[in-house]
Amino acid sequence: MAEGDLRKEFLEIVGSAYAQYGYPEYCGWIEGLLLLEPKEWTQKGISDRLSELFSTSTSVPSVNRALKILESYGIVEKDGSRKIGFQYRLQSSTNLAFSMIQQLVTLNQAFIEQLEVLENKNQKDDQELDKAISTEIAMAKLWNRAIENILEAIQEEKGG
Repeated sequence: MAEGDLRKEFLEIVGSAYAQYGYPEYCGWIEGLLLLEPKEWTQKGISDRLSELFSTSTSVPSVNRALKILESYGIVEKDGSRKIGFQYRLQSSTNLAFSMIQQLVTLNQAFIEQLEVLENKNQKDDQELDKAISTEIAMAKLWNRAIENILEAIQEEKGG
């Protein structure tokens, strides 16, 4: 099997994993590309390289959307400006896991806060609703503690 075929297969595997988590395959392709060919990339450069590897057109807007997602999770970082253009590079792989898990805590905390507001509005008028809200809050807090333990383990693994 040619080197390019193996690289394509690697990108497909990473892209498929992202898709299974509900993210665009492009996110995995970009992460894989930045791991395979670590340097600073432009959006067009990423699009062109993916087009070469996949032997098909890869649109800059699709790359841009995926980069915004990866940037929001701290997986890639961006330097530059609109005037001179942006350059993208991969953060450390440990940061990837940490960022994605940290995002779960943030989303879960917002969920808990929304439920607590609803709980205060109810003031135990609806017993079934009160019980359902309490159950959801308890499970969400338990889930957050589990996630925070994972984050602590990652920090320890990173040495800090």
